[in-house]
Amino acid sequence: MKPAPPDDDPLWLNSPWKMRLVRWGFYLLALLAALLLPAPLHWIGVLFIAAALRLAMPEWIGWVWDRLRALFWRERQGVHHSFAGEALDVHDDGHHMWLHERGLRLLLGLQSDPAEAFKARFSGHWREARELGLKGQGLWLKASAVQHHLAQAPERMDPRRVRLRLYIDREILQPAVRRHERRDARDGR
Repeated sequence: MKPAPPDDDPLWLNSPWKMRLVRWGFYLLALLAALLLPAPLHWIGVLFIAAALRLAMPEWIGWVWDRLRALFWRERQGVHHSFAGEALDVHDDGHHMWLHERGLRLLLGLQSDPAEAFKARFSGHWREARELGLKGQGLWLKASAVQHHLAQAPERMDPRRVRLRLYIDREILQPAVRRHERRDARDGR
């Protein structure tokens, strides 16, 4: 077995966090210099601090913006999808992926079908929102059943339905399988 090459970075600055720590250490030194310098030299420290903060502000503002956005959207993160300009609400219960009927009705042109027709079309592969522990109303359809239906329906060769079937597979089902596999590996299942 070949030994690992020695780290040629003497300050150990390969880590972004260590680099930020060093950078903020210099900012702190500039601030201390500005406070401790005699009055005629104060302006040099102030200019140095202003230049340093000007360089650091975009990074800091971006970090704060990302945290605020994540805080605001934490309930919907990873839930909302869109296909052909129509919203698709997705729910992962840990075992299956579920699609809300509202978006599917618009995409499939089935707005006038009653709920019973949808229940019959996806027999055994639907749940009410309350059964999944979700707020709101309407049916949630198993994404794999929707994909199977799109592959078997008489209109299966319609280009829009083919793209929808591929979208469900590529953007909803496959990432869910990878997430579930990682979770199971982490939990030792």
